[in-house]
Amino acid sequence: MNLEIYDCTLREGEQAHGASFNFKDRTKLAVKLDEFGIDYIELGWPIVSSEIFDSFRTVIPKMKKAKVVAFGSTSIKESPSDDKNLNSILDCGAKYACIFGKSSLIHVEKQLKITREENLSKIYDSIRFLIDNGIKVFYDAEHYFDSFKNNKEYAIETINRAVSAGAERIILCDTNGGTLPDEAKKIVIETKEVLEKNGFSIELGVHFHDDCGLALANTLSCLPYVTQVQGTINGIGERIGNLNFSEFLPIYIKKIGKNLDVNLEGLKKLNEEAFRLSGIEIPEKRAFVGDLAFGHKAGVHIDAQRKGASYEHESPEDFGNKRTILMNSLGGRSSIINLAEQFGYRLDRENTEVKEKIEELFKELKEYESAGYKLGGIKAEQFLLIEKYFGEFNKLNSQISSEQNKTHNSDDFGKNVLKFDILEWEIKSEFKNRKETSKFKVVCRLGNEIIEGEMSVEGGPVDAAFKTLKKILSKKYPEIEELNIRDFHVSIARQSSEESSVRTRVDFSNGLEFSCVGVDKNMLGSAIEALEKGFRYYLLNRRDNRI
Repeated sequence: MNLEIYDCTLREGEQAHGASFNFKDRTKLAVKLDEFGIDYIELGWPIVSSEIFDSFRTVIPKMKKAKVVAFGSTSIKESPSDDKNLNSILDCGAKYACIFGKSSLIHVEKQLKITREENLSKIYDSIRFLIDNGIKVFYDAEHYFDSFKNNKEYAIETINRAVSAGAERIILCDTNGGTLPDEAKKIVIETKEVLEKNGFSIELGVHFHDDCGLALANTLSCLPYVTQVQGTINGIGERIGNLNFSEFLPIYIKKIGKNLDVNLEGLKKLNEEAFRLSGIEIPEKRAFVGDLAFGHKAGVHIDAQRKGASYEHESPEDFGNKRTILMNSLGGRSSIINLAEQFGYRLDRENTEVKEKIEELFKELKEYESAGYKLGGIKAEQFLLIEKYFGEFNKLNSQISSEQNKTHNSDDFGKNVLKFDILEWEIKSEFKNRKETSKFKVVCRLGNEIIEGEMSVEGGPVDAAFKTLKKILSKKYPEIEELNIRDFHVSIARQSSEESSVRTRVDFSNGLEFSCVGVDKNMLGSAIEALEKGFRYYLLNRRDNRI
C-alpha cells in the first residue's frame, strides 16, 4: 500500500498565528491540493461556523482524487446522537471523518472532568455512531506519545477501544511536539506489536507537531511502520507548526526513492499559494521551494556552477524551483558576468571598461544593501542594474528587428525607455462615509519626453498610483494594459524608531510574474519607487520581446 498523504492545512494550519481562510480561499486551496495529488484533505471542523460547514457542499463535487475529511471530537454528550459536533459531521456531506479523543489521563480528569472509563466509552460510542451512519472514521489519538510514556496501559487501551469500534486508521499524535525521533520510533513499534498481540490488524498513521523542530525527523523515523502521514503543505499550524509536506515530500520521493502520485514540480507554486491564501507572509528561507533554496551568493560557488561543478543537492526544477545567482557586493566579478549572460549580454572579464562598470555597479549595490533593499535574488532588480551599466554592450540575442518595432507601433522601444523616471508625485487619500478615495498626480520622464497625468479611484493610494501610471503610459504603449499587481508586501527595511525606513515589494503579473522593490522613510514613497521600477522593467522587456 502506498503511503497516504493527509493534509490538514485548512483546519490545523488555520490555527497558526495570523492564518485564516474565507470561503473562497478555503475552496481554492482545497482544489489546488487535489490537483497536486493529496490523498485526504481535512476541510475543517464543520461545527465551528456556517462558512466551514457550507464549504463541504461546494468543495466535495470539485474533487478529482482527494477524499474530503470532516474533523471533530469524541462526543461531549452522554449519547452521541445528541452531540451537535458529531451531527454536524453527518450533515456536512463528507464521507470521511477524523475525530480526536483523549489518550492522557491528565486531560481526561482535568479538562473533560470525567472518569477514565467514561472516556473509553466516549471513544467507542462516538466512532461507532459515525460508522453506523455511513461515515468512515480515522481516529486521532491526542497526546499519544506523551501519554504512552506516562501511562502506557491506558494510552493503548484508548486505541483498543477505537479499533474495536471500527476505526479505519489510528493516528498517533505528538500534540505537544516534544517527542524525540528515537522515542517516536520505539513507541510506534511497540504500539503496533501490542495491537497485533491483541488480535487487531489496523493501519497506523502519525501526526507530529514541530515545537522542537523535529516533526520531519520524527516522521521519517516512523515511516516503516505507518500507512498515513498527516501534515500541512507549508508547515503552518498551532504554535511552531506541523510536519511540512513541502519538506517531507521531496525527501520521501527524491532522497528515499519512493513513488507517490503527486505533481512534485508544482510544489513551489502550491506552497506559496497556501501561504498567500492563509494570509501569512511567505518566509524567505524554505527548503526545496524557497527563492533562496538554490541561490548562490559566493563567487566560488557561482563559478563552479557555471563550469558544471554543482553545489546543489537536487535539481531545483524537480520542485518547480529554479537556480538563482544572488546579486551581491561579495560575489566578485564572475557573479556579474554570469548574471549578465543570463540576460543576454556577453561581457569580457578582461575588458577595462567592463571592469570599471562592474566596480560602479558594486558601489551602487552596496548602497542598496546598506539601505535594506535585499535585491539579491529578485530577477527584475538584477536585470535593471545589469541593463543600467551594460545596456550599450553587445547582446547574445539579435537586435530587435524592424518587424518587431512595427508590432510595437513605436520606435521608443529602444534604449531611451530606460530613462522612464517619476520626477514628481502627489497623493491625496481620504475616508468619508465609510468609503476610501485616492487621487494620484504625477510628472514622469519617458525617454526625452515629459508626461503628466492624474487619476482618482475608489480605493487606496497604491492602487491610484498604479492605475494613473498605467493610464498615461498606455497611450503610447497599449499593451501595458496587460500589466497587473498581484500582491505587495510592506516591511521594515532599516529600524530606527520613528525614522525607520520601509521596504515595499510589489509583485506584478502579465502572464509571467516579476517583482520590484522600493525603500523609503515614506511608506508611499517606497511603493511608488517599486511601481516605477516595475513599469521600467516591463517596458525594457517588451522592447526586447522577452514578455
